[in-house]
Amino acid sequence: MRQVALTMSLALILAACGSPKDEDKLTADAIRASESAPELPEINLSEDPEPEPIAPPAAKPANELVNMIDGNMEAGSDELAPLPSSAPIPASFHGRWGVTVEDCGDPRREGSEALVIGANRIDLPDASGQLAQTLGNFPERFVGIFVYNGDAGRWSQKEELSLTGSSNVLVRDADGERFRYRRCTRPKV
Repeated sequence: MRQVALTMSLALILAACGSPKDEDKLTADAIRASESAPELPEINLSEDPEPEPIAPPAAKPANELVNMIDGNMEAGSDELAPLPSSAPIPASFHGRWGVTVEDCGDPRREGSEALVIGANRIDLPDASGQLAQTLGNFPERFVGIFVYNGDAGRWSQKEELSLTGSSNVLVRDADGERFRYRRCTRPKV
């Protein structure tokens, strides 16, 4: 009896699977229909499908500012070129600056190292410098060429002024020398 039940179950399973449907059979008509499918257009591939790489920009010299001062670069050739000489010293640099507290008192006292900065000049105890050319005007940093008249005669030099300490400390790099000043808060005498 068990064998009869097993045989009947197998027969029912095979009957459920059935035979292949007519549409699944490979016939001559089905082969012709697949051969008449539209063909893809011919695509002409170039021999070099990738574009030419862009050449990297030429490296700028590390001493570009020195080159501009020496006249080896044209002004206006890039965004780091000198600004027009009419660009004034920013107002944040204006005022009296001193190395010591006494420098903020009487600027005419003997040995004073007081410095006064205006819109287009720097006044030292023994010389006055007129701004000749602005080389850089950045937040809290100004670079320019100044022409000085003073006890030592007439000369020009590059000056870099930098503000630190909440804009109350001025660092002045002048012709290779570095000076540090504090903003004077007392009124001028």
